[in-house]
Amino acid sequence: MRAPCRIAYAACLLLLAGIISNSPVDASSAVIKGVRIPCSNEGEPVRLQDTRLEQDWSSCFRCICKNGFVDCRSGAEECGQMDDCAVVMPREGCCTKCKGCWYNGTEHASHTEWNDDGKVFRCEAGVITISRPECYAPCDRPKQQRHTHNNCPVCDECVINGQRVWEGRDVRIPEEPCLSCRCLHGSLSCVKRACPVLPCARSQQHMPLGECCPRCLHPNSDKLLPNPGNVPWKPCIIGKEFHAHLRPFRVDPCTDCTCMNGTAVCSRHTCPVLTCAKALPPAPGKCCPECPQIEEAKTACVIGGKIYQDGDTWQLDACKSCECHSGEPRCAMERCPTLTCPPDQTLRQMPGQCCPKCVDMDGICTVFGDPHYKTFDGKFYSFQGSCKYQLASDCVNGTFSIRISNDARNTSHSSWTRTATLRIGPTKINMGKKMRIKVNGRRVTLPHKINGVAEIVKSNGSVLLKSEIGVQLLWDGDGFLEVTVSSAYKGKLCGLCGNFNSVARDDMRTRDGKHLNDTWKFGSSWRVGGTRACTRRQKQRMNVPLRQSKIVKARRLCRGFVRYESFMECTTKVNPHHYQEACELDARSCSGTRCHCAAYRAYARECTRFGAEPKNWTHTAWCEGAAPPWLSRNRKNRGPKTKGTNLMDLGNIPMFTNKKVRPPPPILHL
Repeated sequence: MRAPCRIAYAACLLLLAGIISNSPVDASSAVIKGVRIPCSNEGEPVRLQDTRLEQDWSSCFRCICKNGFVDCRSGAEECGQMDDCAVVMPREGCCTKCKGCWYNGTEHASHTEWNDDGKVFRCEAGVITISRPECYAPCDRPKQQRHTHNNCPVCDECVINGQRVWEGRDVRIPEEPCLSCRCLHGSLSCVKRACPVLPCARSQQHMPLGECCPRCLHPNSDKLLPNPGNVPWKPCIIGKEFHAHLRPFRVDPCTDCTCMNGTAVCSRHTCPVLTCAKALPPAPGKCCPECPQIEEAKTACVIGGKIYQDGDTWQLDACKSCECHSGEPRCAMERCPTLTCPPDQTLRQMPGQCCPKCVDMDGICTVFGDPHYKTFDGKFYSFQGSCKYQLASDCVNGTFSIRISNDARNTSHSSWTRTATLRIGPTKINMGKKMRIKVNGRRVTLPHKINGVAEIVKSNGSVLLKSEIGVQLLWDGDGFLEVTVSSAYKGKLCGLCGNFNSVARDDMRTRDGKHLNDTWKFGSSWRVGGTRACTRRQKQRMNVPLRQSKIVKARRLCRGFVRYESFMECTTKVNPHHYQEACELDARSCSGTRCHCAAYRAYARECTRFGAEPKNWTHTAWCEGAAPPWLSRNRKNRGPKTKGTNLMDLGNIPMFTNKKVRPPPPILHL
């Protein structure tokens, strides 16, 4: 039995049958004991239910199949925010919760706020902070307008210190990090709020980078103090100080509090907005800092050797701009929201924009070995047809099509991808053996550019074709092909690479729209070019009994996916199961000594895409250098093969000779 493991929140685990633990599981910290298990329904939900568990966790976690592993996130029963929780309460159901607040007979969760009579109330781990926001108008003629940002005056233009504020976004200024300016309905409204009172001591507080308010360093468990006399009222704890029920106390010159049955209710003064670059600290007994008196106002700012007159603005980057005010630069920076993208999207920084946003992932389809296919939606299957096929095509607008030609290599059951052809309008680009490239039937040398259509270059031992319409092909000249399409083609594609709709189970649709589970019938439905494009008679591959020695050798060649140290980091990110199956299939059906290497190379490529590039695997996996004696033992007495009997011996192909093997192709998209 494997030892239990602990995985963090973004990739929690299911529990394997027979290894189920009865230890408490907490959805808010998202730690489940057990072993990470594989899955085959890529992109689809996975149910988290088992009669051997002490409770049904399906409401605590929402699980899907991602990269061949079960990936779980918070489920229907929301636990609430636990980040920076100062006081942790015992777990109830799915969640460990942060201590809340009681006020006027109502319970409020931690990290929540509400408004009443122009005041802002915020609950922070058993402490309620009451403050009145300070308004600020960065324009000469503000307008009074109700139902805006705390009913503050607004400016007609959403610009502050030269920085444009986009609709619904916040902007902060360095001099007043707690001042928030927001653009709503085309008008700019700015308000400053007081920081909430924290239940931890000042020595246990820290100021996060880019934030205006401190937070507690470490969470504490809710303290149960002795209650002399069995009085029903609960005391309050702020830092290391104990405060009895209804006892008033002062936290600082700006804050007065009263303990109300375990909840500290504090009134805190909000200091006015300061526009000076360097403020003076509060005078003794005073609450707020002040700006120093200016003896002589300047009329220009000198920044980096450049002179800016009063009122001039300049852009530092997409997020930050500045304006010269009386000789001092005043800047504003857009504040980006925290985003969590769904599984089929990724966070991407768009050119010229300040904040990243969730965008659909590009689709990637891979063909390798005796051909094995991984569709745009992540479905794996093997299809040994030896004709010409439609790999991928825009079946809605007809903008492009990709066809591949598979060669039987004089065998009765195996095949490999010999050429790939991309057609965009009248342009036809053919990628053949040894990376020979033809454009409209004429061979070209690389690099080569087709104006308004595509650019073709050599990259890291492969050919990279980048088209202007968001389609890219990576071809190594010897059977490995990777097709990358823009997310704009989502739901518009058809062919052997599937329909690119984020659902793997419906990828095997034939040309006439039927859904099949038979890979041979599915693949054959996408055949093009007639029987003349086939290199052998087409019939479904039969399971031929193999010698036990050949099966043992194939397993030995392909066990490195889970044994070699080079792949250890990757096995936690990309499930190697399908690649190992493909490796064994190739090693059993091929008479060469390097046939297993195609699967290793494809897996190494996928690992690199996920930030876990394997190092020095080619020698360990016998894909470089001399073959091991046990692999070539039965081949000693065989004479040299003739040219016409190359039974898919990848050892005779330039890519797999004893010379240095090309590294995995480069990553196109991260």
